[in-house]
Amino acid sequence: MNRFILFFAFLTLLFAGCEKEDTVFNTDLGLDSRFVILNAPADTTRIVVYSDHKWTMENREDAPWIMIRKGSGDGTGYAIVSVSDNISDYPRATTLLFKAGGKTDTLKLGQRGVITPALTIAATSVAVPAAGGPVETSINTKFSLDVINVAYTYNAGSNWISGPQIADGKISFGVAANETTEARSGKIYLSYTDILGTNLRDSLTVNQARP
Repeated sequence: MNRFILFFAFLTLLFAGCEKEDTVFNTDLGLDSRFVILNAPADTTRIVVYSDHKWTMENREDAPWIMIRKGSGDGTGYAIVSVSDNISDYPRATTLLFKAGGKTDTLKLGQRGVITPALTIAATSVAVPAAGGPVETSINTKFSLDVINVAYTYNAGSNWISGPQIADGKISFGVAANETTEARSGKIYLSYTDILGTNLRDSLTVNQARP
């Protein structure tokens, strides 16, 4: 009797496995990328859109430097976008909006500027006499100071480093006279982050002798 029950259970499991239904996957909307970055010259790019429905693409922010070549389709296909020359020194970016099957999705489209990102101070530290005065050292960057974040730390006192300038491949700044009784040091931090996520940073230690 027990053997009969076990055999019947085995047959039940066997037929249940044979009757398993196929799973069907549906795609309302999907993109092959979240962020596309193009170089400064005029260019055209394709974006793969995955969908089982009719879909559209919009220039959500009405960026004037973008031209939509193909902004709609039915089922999986390509959206096509062109960008004009970026003659600015700095990069730019905008958002493309996709709609299909009641779903929405976005893609960030960026374009590099004319300047190649660089921010490197040649020296790691400089020595300054107790009397202070102007200091300069070489720097590799084409960025103007108004797009660079400047910060300071001091091991004694504060605000005795001031007036940084960048010109002709050099960074210059002023150091106040050391009126303490000890040598002191401070640090200048430079950093740059652009709209495309490029992050550059460097620092310079300023060592000043005691009086």
